[in-house]
Parts: sequence; structure tokens; C-alpha cells
Amino acid sequence: MRLPRKVNYCVLLALVFITIVFRFPLGVDHEMGSDTTFVHTMANSIAQDGFAKWILHPSSYFGLYALSYPSAAPFVLSSVFLVSGVPIEGVVFLFGQILAIIGVLSAFIMAKLIRDDDIFAHSVALLFTLAPFYVKDTAWVASSRGFVVALLPFFFILLIKHMKTKDIRYLILSLAVFLILGSMHRMGLLVILIFIAYILALPLHLVTQRLRFSLIKFEKPMRFALVILAMVAFLSIFYIQFQFPGISGADVVEQYETGVFLSGRNFATLLINMGVSFVGRVGLLLLLAPIGLIAYVWKRPKESVDKFLLLVIFIFLPLLSLRDYIIEFVIPIFTLLVVVGALSLTMILRRRRQLSTVFLAGLLIASAVFSWQTKDRWRDYYVTDKPIPEAVYETALYLRHRGWGTMATNAGLTGGRLAAISGLPNLPMGGASTHFLSPQQLMWGFVDGNSLEVRLVNLTSISFNTDEIYVPVHVANAELHWELIFGFRSPTESRSLMSYYRVHFVVSDNSVFPYYASYGYNRISCLLGSDGLPPGSPNKVCTSAENVLPNTAYVVFTNSAATVWLARGGPPDK
Repeated sequence: MRLPRKVNYCVLLALVFITIVFRFPLGVDHEMGSDTTFVHTMANSIAQDGFAKWILHPSSYFGLYALSYPSAAPFVLSSVFLVSGVPIEGVVFLFGQILAIIGVLSAFIMAKLIRDDDIFAHSVALLFTLAPFYVKDTAWVASSRGFVVALLPFFFILLIKHMKTKDIRYLILSLAVFLILGSMHRMGLLVILIFIAYILALPLHLVTQRLRFSLIKFEKPMRFALVILAMVAFLSIFYIQFQFPGISGADVVEQYETGVFLSGRNFATLLINMGVSFVGRVGLLLLLAPIGLIAYVWKRPKESVDKFLLLVIFIFLPLLSLRDYIIEFVIPIFTLLVVVGALSLTMILRRRRQLSTVFLAGLLIASAVFSWQTKDRWRDYYVTDKPIPEAVYETALYLRHRGWGTMATNAGLTGGRLAAISGLPNLPMGGASTHFLSPQQLMWGFVDGNSLEVRLVNLTSISFNTDEIYVPVHVANAELHWELIFGFRSPTESRSLMSYYRVHFVVSDNSVFPYYASYGYNRISCLLGSDGLPPGSPNKVCTSAENVLPNTAYVVFTNSAATVWLARGGPPDK
């Protein structure tokens, strides 16, 4: 169905409005997520130093080299900050909104190229922009996964345009977008699988066109066979992963043994939990995706674009159980299938046009309501996705204006937040994430990039969980040093490490004290007295060890969130 041009523009404007509203941070005062604060520290480093200290090799830009991370987002955030003067926290908010708007418009154009139907295109754009996990990762968040998903429809547009026009410029642009996606997040490298599907699509189209006419009497059985093959392939791969947990790099039993409704380690429970998890991430109407897949396979005639998209689906279908990245990456494909499934159901009511319109509108409204109700669920579900609390932000502002050197924090999540806003180095590195060997070691001068030794990993060991192909040699694990400082048994060693990392301030998160916690583990801290008394007082937790903080240390700042101790030394000479 085609709509008048003005109606199309009005609907697109409404979609843009919905995109902004769903991502407007209601009840949120600051940026969200440990990944955001980590990227924020990288953007701070570029803005302060004028270059990225972790870029030691061309593959560093894609996070594939030792002590590196995909760098497009930090470069964009720091560049906009330097040009406009807008604080990086504000740039994160604006960047997410702009990319989300680009994503919804690209999704509309992509769907329009696939099927010249305005209702179909608008429905795809709506469901795409409302996918709960996609909303989460583009709402005041610098997690680059959301940015990859936002640009993925544009990548499909370029490949489809090249397929239809044979204009080499579209292919060149698609390669450029591939590099951008890969530099945004390692998840962007999955685009290689889409390229493989694209390369196979044209010869497959020619072969199937010939077979269709020569084996026309077997056409129906072939349709059934393709649908059954797709389902069997997915279930078989998942069953193998169930029988041999971790065989593909992800332990599906560990991931899905506990769900919203069911708990257990049997195959049926894991499959149901995975399905419920998908619905929470992609949207309520995901249940229509299998119907859409069947309808898409059944559709005749098929153009080369249809076969390209089916190949993409069949390549990713067996991979869905591997990890969240796969699910998020294929959100544009899921939304296409969902809308195909929904429109297929409305065909049952094709003789009652008004009823079919109401039915489709009801599905879209139900999906929008579900997305609104669940868009903040993941922020509440994962403590690492929560926004920076106001009291922590206040502490960071104090450290920004009054602090120097490095701070050591007893809570990794809080430390990452403080580092992002204050601009000071922090231990532990990476906040709540597992950046044990982090680009922050290069950024903050704890490792000399000029003398860094690396080795190439064994190519046979590369899997979906592999983060880098070059690993550092003889580089200390900064997490272990942080643990030695807080959970010390040797005061001399602890103080030596504090000197090595230039730790001048110790920040105690009041909600964690007397423990130190990061990377998912809580341990008792030996750094401060567990009774909250000043340094030098009897330590009830570590009675046999001296406090690392000397008697000369004193509190310089405190509020409801944290207590800041000046551990040693005065401010640097100016």
C-alpha cells in the first residue's frame, strides 16, 4: 500500500518524535552504564592529550590489538566536545538521540527497498526503534552496541542498492560503513557474515531461478523443506550447545537456566527461557517472527534481495543462542520478520479491510506499550546499567576541582563513574567490566606504549568471545594490583603499589564499606577500619595487618555516597 507523500512525511515525523520520547531520560539526571563511563574516560583522554594513547597499531582502532578498544565513539565524543564546548556527558545524550533518529529513518528506507509498501516500511521502522534493548543502548548511553544497531539498516540499504543497480559506489560505501561499525564495537565485525550472505545471494538466485522452472512440480515440497531445515538447524545447534555447555564459547545452560518464569537445566526450560529473554530484548511481537519466516520462505516470486535476506537469516539463526550481542545485532532482521508475520495474519482478514487495519494497529500499539513498560527494565535489572547517582556525581566534581594523581576506590562501578566525571585515573580499571588489561593502562601512563611487547594469539583459539588478536606480554594485571592494595597482607607491598600507580586519594563507597567489590565479587577490605574509625584505629576485620593508609591520612570530603581520604602527598607544583 502506498500513502500520499504528505502522509508519509507526517508518519515519519511521528516516528522521530516517538524515538526521542522513548529515549528521553525521565527521572534520570546523568549518563548511564559502566560501558558509558569507560568510553567517557577514553574521550577525556583524547580531549586532554590531543591523541589516543592506546592507538599503537592499525588494529588498535578496532580493539583487536593489545590494550586497546574500538575507538570510533571516543573520537566522536571528544571531537564534538572540543568543537562545541558541550560537556562529554551532554554529547553522549545528543549522540544517542541523533543515531536513533538515523536508525529509524534508515529502517524505513531499508524496508521500503525490500517491499514497496508504506505500511510495511512504517511498521518495520516503528518496531525497530521500539526494541527494548535497542532503546536501552541509545538512551544516554555510550555503549557502542546501540550505535552499531542504529547504523545496521543503513548498511543493508547500501548492499540492497548495489544489488539492484550494480553501482559500485554503493559497494564502496558499504565497505566504509563496515569499517565504521567495526571501529564502533567488536560486534560490528559480524557484518562479515552479512557480506558472505551477499556474495552467495547472486549465484544462489541464478541457480534457484533455473531450478524453479525445471523442478516446478517439486516447488511446494521445497518450500516446506526450507522452513523445516531452518528450524531443525537452530534447534540442533542449540541442543548440541545444551549437551556440551561452552562448546561454542557461551554456556547456554549457565545463561538460561534461570528465567523470569521458569528455572531448570532441562532442554525445554532453557529453550523457553531463551525465548522469553528474546521477547524482553526485541519486543512483544517477536512471537510472530516464526510466522514471518514461514511466510517469507513461502513467498513467490522471490527477488535476489529476498534470497539475500533469507541467507542472512539462515546464517544467524543457529548463532542466536551464543550471546546477547548476536540477539541485539539481528534486531533489524527480527523486526522485518515480525512485520511480515503480522501482515500475513492480516491477510486472513483481507476481505474485511477495516478489521484488518484495526488488527494491525492493535498489534503495533500493544508492542509500543510493552516496550514503554520494559524499556527501563534492563537498567533496573543490571546494576551496571544504572545512571550515576547525584551524590557520586557530587563526589566526582570535588575530585575534578580538588584532586590530583590517581584515586583507588573500593567499588569498581563507583570508581568508573568517578573517573569519567573527574577526569582522574582510577583503580580498579574498567569500572564493573572485565577490563583487566585495559587501554586505561596506556591512557594513564601505567604502561609505556613504546616498550609494550605483544604476541599474536593462536588463530585456532579464536571464538565469538575473543576480544583481541594481539595480547600483551609481561604486562601486570592491574586488577590483581588493586586487590593487593585493598586486600593486602603485606603493608610494604601495598604502599609500594600505591606509589607505583601514584595513588593520592582513596575513595570509600559507603554502601560497600567495609568490603571492596568489582567484577562481580565482594571481598573484605583491609584498607580501612571496618568500624569506620580513622586510619590507625584497631581494624576488626584485618586484626593482624596494619592499615595501608598512614596515620597522616585524613578525610577531605564526605557525603551520603562516599568518603574521600587524602592518602599521601600534596598537590603537584603548578
